[in-house]
Amino acid sequence: MKEEIKKTKILVLSDHSLAGKAAREHGQLIAQLFQSEMEVIMMTKKILPEQLYIYAEAQNVILFVIGISAPKKRGEIKGRVQSFFTVRKGISFIRPSRIPVLVVGEVLPLSTGYQKVILPVDVDRQTKEKAMWASYFVRFYNKQNIKAEVQVIHNQHKEEVTRRKVENNLSFIEKLYNNLEVDYTIIPQQALMHIDQESLSYAQREGAGVTLIMMTRFYSLIDLLFGSKESKIIGNPEGIPVLCLNERDDLFVLCQ
Repeated sequence: MKEEIKKTKILVLSDHSLAGKAAREHGQLIAQLFQSEMEVIMMTKKILPEQLYIYAEAQNVILFVIGISAPKKRGEIKGRVQSFFTVRKGISFIRPSRIPVLVVGEVLPLSTGYQKVILPVDVDRQTKEKAMWASYFVRFYNKQNIKAEVQVIHNQHKEEVTRRKVENNLSFIEKLYNNLEVDYTIIPQQALMHIDQESLSYAQREGAGVTLIMMTRFYSLIDLLFGSKESKIIGNPEGIPVLCLNERDDLFVLCQ
């Protein structure tokens, strides 16, 4: 007898803010794309992250979705409901999670959804995980005969060792995407900031639906003093969705 494949699930951690509403809309869209079920949990202080991690593993959750409100502007009239998750609380939730977390702002999904995915590439050896997840968006759209692509961006480094590491990562991505028949374009950048941060402005210019980052595994003194790179990316004022991944000992493969 053939074993029944358990259906995957998208778990939206929502609230009554505009960001919470956007999280539900993104969750619904991504559940349709990945052919998954969607469940919404309205967050309260009584719900502990550890409970959510355990529940998600038991429910075959492949993705959390959370919303983070835009920062309040000076002189803004009081009354706008703020999201349950702040940037700091969001990072605290994401870092221990084995399951990827899609962080959205107050902006609803684009009419084109996630047909254009931004994959920022640097020297990180975890590029394989980001590249695989970026490919899922394109491959699931392809199943619906909808055109989608990954736009791979990277900084042009002058230092030889750094440049070679980036080139090795790009070479891996080219082989992977050619084998998977994933449409992609590699676009070099000359950004002054980290390529993950540059991906936000690039995504906004290109009308992209999502960008991907790896979370910082170990904080340096600079991270502790000035904030990690992800603290400047998630909950961005532009509302660009950011898929946050943690390094895993096993390479997760989403069945299609």
